[in-house]
Amino acid sequence: MIPPLSARSGHDAAVRRLTDLSRDLAQVQRQISTGKKLLTPGDDAVGFARVATFRREDAAATAQRRAMDAATNRLSASEIALAGIADITARAKELALAGRNATLNAGDRAVLAQEVRELLSAARGLAEAKGPDGEALFAGAGVAPAYADDADALASWAGLGAPPQVVVTGRLLPAGISGPEAFGITAPLPPPDPLAPPPDPLQPPPPRQRNLFDSLAHLATSLAEPRPAFFAAAMDEAIAAIDGHVATLAAAQGLIGTRTARLEAEAARLDSIGLARQTAQSKLEDTDMIEAVARLERLATVLEAAQASFARVSRLSLWEDIR
Repeated sequence: MIPPLSARSGHDAAVRRLTDLSRDLAQVQRQISTGKKLLTPGDDAVGFARVATFRREDAAATAQRRAMDAATNRLSASEIALAGIADITARAKELALAGRNATLNAGDRAVLAQEVRELLSAARGLAEAKGPDGEALFAGAGVAPAYADDADALASWAGLGAPPQVVVTGRLLPAGISGPEAFGITAPLPPPDPLAPPPDPLQPPPPRQRNLFDSLAHLATSLAEPRPAFFAAAMDEAIAAIDGHVATLAAAQGLIGTRTARLEAEAARLDSIGLARQTAQSKLEDTDMIEAVARLERLATVLEAAQASFARVSRLSLWEDIR
């Protein structure tokens, strides 16, 4: 006997109801076990898309923080090296002022000159300092060595270009400072003028612009100068040059500090944005355990009642068919 259409419709509706309840119950169980309420786009298409956007933003922020951390480490290493060279330069100035004293004899100045040479060696060593990434700090975009002696035995910058850069708030920020920026440059001598009269051997040569290392070498040489007029001119030139290097190094240290502060401020901003993003993502994606457990118990009760009701109805319908 074929059951009436109304009975079949009711039976199909009850089966669909049981299927839906079982699916909802299984979904809540998965949400509780995984801790995530958005497992597939079908759970919440809009929410799932927003979570995907949050994840992309988080990945980009992580890459940005990694680059900023590397830049901060490089700047910190540069700051330490510059501080050491600034101390060396300050000591060289003390020696220059002491050596300018007319009461010192040649032996005293020779002792001072030896210490200046040791300071020069230490400064050259710090100029070759490397950062955590193994790259020369003052070689710009080039590789070690940052400085090499040229044919005239002068310290010549062997670097290339500008230091590595990192993007901060849409702008490029150098993650360091180049050798010429920190230590100055040695200006080449002008070519000889064939029409000019020969230089007077009794007159000191005109002052020359030198980088820090060549200035220290010039100071050591000047301290050993036996001719009084040449000695006075050379020492005055050396002291003026070192004063300039003291100011340049102070400016370089200030620049490094400013760049480090910008990175720290940007890192704090990214941390704040990241925390807000994680909070919003958690609200969309993470399971509220209290709510989920309550829903699980409610669905289980409803499903159990629906199954019992369906069983009783099915038995009555079968009994009626048999009768």
